[in-house]
Amino acid sequence: MVNPREIAMKAIYDVEFDYAYSNMVLKKYLSHNELSKQDKAFVTSLVYGVIDKKITLDYVINYFSKLKLNKISKYILIVLRMGIYQIMYMDKIPDSAAVNESVKLARRYGHSASAGFVNGILRNVLKTEIKYPENKTEYLSVKYSYPTWLCEKWLGDFGYDFTKSLFDAFTTPAQLNLRPNILKVSAEELLEKMKVKGINAYIHGDCVVSEGFDIASDELYRSGYYTVQDAAAMQAAKILAPKEGETVIDMCAAPGGKTTHIAELMHNCGTIYAFDIHQHKIELIRKNADRLGINIIKPFILDGCAFNETYREMADKILCDVPCSGFGILRRKPEIKWNREENGKLPEIQRKILNNAAKYLKKGGEMVYSTCTIQNEENGAVTGAFAAENKDFEILYEKTFYPHIDHTDGFYICKIKRTG
Repeated sequence: MVNPREIAMKAIYDVEFDYAYSNMVLKKYLSHNELSKQDKAFVTSLVYGVIDKKITLDYVINYFSKLKLNKISKYILIVLRMGIYQIMYMDKIPDSAAVNESVKLARRYGHSASAGFVNGILRNVLKTEIKYPENKTEYLSVKYSYPTWLCEKWLGDFGYDFTKSLFDAFTTPAQLNLRPNILKVSAEELLEKMKVKGINAYIHGDCVVSEGFDIASDELYRSGYYTVQDAAAMQAAKILAPKEGETVIDMCAAPGGKTTHIAELMHNCGTIYAFDIHQHKIELIRKNADRLGINIIKPFILDGCAFNETYREMADKILCDVPCSGFGILRRKPEIKWNREENGKLPEIQRKILNNAAKYLKKGGEMVYSTCTIQNEENGAVTGAFAAENKDFEILYEKTFYPHIDHTDGFYICKIKRTG
C-alpha cells in the first residue's frame, strides 16, 4: 500500500539534498497510479509547505532537541519537519495522525531510538507554545521562514509593514491561471468546456482560474486549449503588443509560455525567433507550439549574452524575459529561498541580454524587459542604467507587480522604445 507521507518524505529529500526542482520532483512522484486525488493534494501541500517553512521548522526542532540539526540523520530530520508542519499548519490533519505516522516513518528509516526521539519532540510541540525572537529581522526570518540576509534586504528596501504583508501574501496558495488559446477558444468557451468536465473554475480578466487538477492528463490541455500562466506573466506579451505580420525575437524563450502567447496575439501570422541555450529546451518550445497549433515560432540555440550579427535591426518587437532570482514566484518554487546567493551575477547577465536585444531592434521598434522577481537590482536598476546609457531609447511603461497588492506573482515589466 502506498504511503503518501513516505512519498512526500522522498520528494522533500530530493529537493533538499539532491537540489532537484520541487515541481519536477512532484510531477515524478505524483504519477503514481495508486495515489488518490486527495492523497496527491496532501502530498503536494506537505512537500511545498515543509520546503517553504524550513527555517521555522528547524527553529522548533532546536527548541526541543538536545541533538544539533547536523547530528540528526537526513531522513529523520525530514520526518520531524513533516510532523511539525502537520501539527502547526495543517488544521485538517489530526494531531494523533501527525505524531503516529511520523513515528512509524522514523522507525522504518531509523531505529527504535529514532522513533522515540521523534515521538518526544512532536509531543512537546503539541503541549508547548513556541516563543519567537523579538528582533524584527530574526522574527520575520523565523516566523515566515526566510534567510536572514533576505529579510534584512527587504526591510531596507521596503520597510517592516510592506515586508510583512509581502510575506503574508507568499503564504497564501498561488492561483491556477489558465490562459485560453485564442486561436482555438475564448475564455468563456474554455470555462464552459471545463464545467462539462466537472472542473470548478471562473473567469478573471482574460484568463480562467481553476482549482488544482491533473493538467498533464487533461484532454483540453493536450488539445491545446490553454496554457498555465500567472496573470502577471501574461502581461509581458500584452504590453509588448505584437501585431500580425511582424518579426519578433524572444531572447530567452524556453519553455515557451510567453513565446506562444505572443504568437496567439499575432493570430499565428508573422515570424517569431525563439532563442535558448539548451537543445532540450528548444525541443520544449517546439512541443508547446505544436500542442497549441502554432507554426510561426522558429526556435534556435543562441546565447542571449552573445551578440549575433545575423539579427541586427531585424525585429519589430523583442521580449527579454531574462534569467532572474525568481523571488516573485516563491509560492510556486519555495526552494528558491535556499538556492539563491545574496550577491549573484544575474544583473550582469541581464544587462548583456538587454544590450544585445537593443541591437536586434529596428528603429521605431519596441521591446519588453521582464523578470519574475521583485529585486530592484535586477529590475529598475538594469532598465534605468540602460536608458541612461542609450539616449535613443526611452522607457514607455514600467511596473512591479507585488503579490499582496496585485494578487499575482511578483513580476517586473518595462517597455522600451527605440526612438532614433
